[in-house]
Amino acid sequence: MTRFATLNKPLICLAAGGTGGHVFPAIAVAETLSARGYRTQLFTDKRGAKIATASIQDALSARLGVTVIASASPFQRGIIRRLSALFKLGFGVGQCLLHFCLKRPAAIIGFGGYPSFAPLFAGGLLRVPRVLHEQNAFLGRANHLLARHAGNLALSWEGTRNLPDNIHIEVTGMPVRDVFHQDSVSATSQKPAPAHKGEKLHLAVFGGSQGAAVFASLIPAAIGMLPADIKDRLMITQQARPDQIDALVALYAEMGITATIAPFFADIASHIRQSDLIISRAGASSVAELAALGAPTIFIPFPHAMDDHQTQNAMQMQNLGGGLCLAESGLDAKSLARHLTDLLSDRSALTDMAHKAKQLSRPDAAASITDMVEACIEGNPSSTSPSSNQGAAL
Repeated sequence: MTRFATLNKPLICLAAGGTGGHVFPAIAVAETLSARGYRTQLFTDKRGAKIATASIQDALSARLGVTVIASASPFQRGIIRRLSALFKLGFGVGQCLLHFCLKRPAAIIGFGGYPSFAPLFAGGLLRVPRVLHEQNAFLGRANHLLARHAGNLALSWEGTRNLPDNIHIEVTGMPVRDVFHQDSVSATSQKPAPAHKGEKLHLAVFGGSQGAAVFASLIPAAIGMLPADIKDRLMITQQARPDQIDALVALYAEMGITATIAPFFADIASHIRQSDLIISRAGASSVAELAALGAPTIFIPFPHAMDDHQTQNAMQMQNLGGGLCLAESGLDAKSLARHLTDLLSDRSALTDMAHKAKQLSRPDAAASITDMVEACIEGNPSSTSPSSNQGAAL
């Protein structure tokens, strides 16, 4: 499936894995590229294309095309699965070579995830300038495999681990979509102390683009343990898998709580702005978007994330005082209810967290990455490393 932008301007290709954590920063950079007059083309898998299509704003849709390519992780168990994955990756490289020979991109930007491998490898074969962006505080496998040969790496966090030697590195921050920078002050930081005990409290629960199954049981159980003066004022917005929605709606209805439950929120920024407190996984995109809006957050990192990168992401916010990081292992409804009670009953604590969360925001991140790309296109020596000339591809 391919949908190409048609404006006669230089083309920049973006390559991203099939989750929101990879796709959303790619869209954020595409917005900046579009504002500078470039056409953009996103290469991803079927899941990533679905997320992108649901998230692209109208102003960008004319300039951002989406191409679905074959992809798979080569680190699978079993010889048959590995051979199948290598075949898919090889087929994806062929798809990208055909596209690039026809469309001649000026540069390729990779945002990690295995669907980014084929476009970046194909770009190396054709000697197209390449820049990688790492979202997490630990360099992922795909980016680690490609970084030394691409030669240019943008980081979201200072102190990112697992970096190769002899490459050009810039700490640009994590790019977030324009919608998170519009009036980017959270509702919490604007609200005064409640004038009366009847003021509504808004709690939002997000589990990343794939949802979080454990939240469907843990969160309602914790809500049921809240003091009546908090529970009676509570309104909930929660992301859940489609098969969990009916059960969640019924659970909250039994408690007399108004709840909006959906598998995906295209207007997630507006829900965050309206919320007093967030419960969330700690993917890099989620952390950056919450920081951009100054949203006080309880992070429950996904415990099986590669190299435990979600915990490292969440700790960036906790260390600033803008969030709380709770490990899923050992976390029960009673302890979560205690944390919720402490925060929801203390407006000043929420306001302080909101202002500290905002300190982690880097509103110029997408522009900084775009600057790196333009430097590569122009052949600026400072944007390349000695290793980038050792081979065009892996």
